[in-house]
Amino acid sequence: MIIFGNNLLMRKSSLSVADAKNYIDELVGKNITMQVCRGRKQVKKYKGIVENTFRSVFVVKLTEGDTHSPTLTYSYSDVVCEEVRIFEA
Repeated sequence: MIIFGNNLLMRKSSLSVADAKNYIDELVGKNITMQVCRGRKQVKKYKGIVENTFRSVFVVKLTEGDTHSPTLTYSYSDVVCEEVRIFEA
C-alpha cells in the first residue's frame, strides 16, 4: 500500500493481469466457486466451471447460484481488482 502522510492513497496489487490470466487458464474445465462484488456490500456467490478463456475475458458456465443466464463473462482486471474472487472447488 502507498501511504502519503496519514492518508492511504491506494493499495498495491500483488497480482498482474497476466498472472490472473495464467491462473484462470489452469482452471479451464474445473469446478470453481466465485464471489462477485455487486456494489454496496452486495456479494453474490456462484458455482460453475471455467468454460473458456480468451485474450481479455473468461467464460464461466454456472451450475449453482442466481442463474438468470447460464454463463457469466468477466475480464481478468475484475480478478486483479478483487471484484471477482475465484476459488477451486
